[in-house]
Amino acid sequence: MILDIYNDSIKYSIKNSKSLLYFGLTLFSTFIIWMAYILILIHYQDANLNLKFASLIVPTLIPIFLFLGYEYRILEISTHGMINGTDKVPEFNNLKEMLINGVKIFLVKFVYFAVPIIILAVTTTPFLDNISGGIIQTAGATISMILAIILYFVSFISLSNMAAHDNFKKAFDFKEIKEVIITIGPARYVLFYIGLLIIECVIAFVLFAITMIAMMIIGTSGINTLTSPEPLWWAMFFLTNLIFSLIIALAELFKTRGIGLIYEPVEE
Repeated sequence: MILDIYNDSIKYSIKNSKSLLYFGLTLFSTFIIWMAYILILIHYQDANLNLKFASLIVPTLIPIFLFLGYEYRILEISTHGMINGTDKVPEFNNLKEMLINGVKIFLVKFVYFAVPIIILAVTTTPFLDNISGGIIQTAGATISMILAIILYFVSFISLSNMAAHDNFKKAFDFKEIKEVIITIGPARYVLFYIGLLIIECVIAFVLFAITMIAMMIIGTSGINTLTSPEPLWWAMFFLTNLIFSLIIALAELFKTRGIGLIYEPVEE
């Protein structure tokens, strides 16, 4: 069954090239915004840095929320879908709904990972470190690391549970989430996700390598003699980052599909 999920996820991730393109462009637009911000910093060095950073937050978060909102749609379809079925890749439309769902995913991830971060921050304060001789600091770091790993795996089931019910509160219904994990099998789920990550990394690495080799060939082909090197460098720089954004989007689509398919709803 697990191999079937991997196979389905690979096929599903390349089923709709138009949606994949839009999915990748949301990441690429974030890169463009950050590049613009760096250029503004260079050009207006005497401007208020905090003001410039604050003005960057909203335009950066919008494409990130759209990216997460599209993942929500994939989870919603996959948690109700069948392995090797006829599930369609969602269209990249209704941006308002995607933004709202993206905020939901962001908040769930924030809450889950805020807990170990808070524990680490509290236990590593200089006061506690001095009175305990570093014992509390070590214990806090260990506990927060273990908790972070556990919550990392649990968070994906919680996101699937939220998307399956289309209900934000279901991401924190720990009783139901526990039953879902037991139904899947904790060891089976962990091994499945590790395998999913390995395949995702292999796909990304191979595509990254092909892209870099292609860019090196173009760079040494003598095409730079046909035009000035600076515009060509910038063109290749943006093209490379666009391709990287599409590769990351493809890998995330693959992973999100797999997470949605391994989810097994609890019968009420």
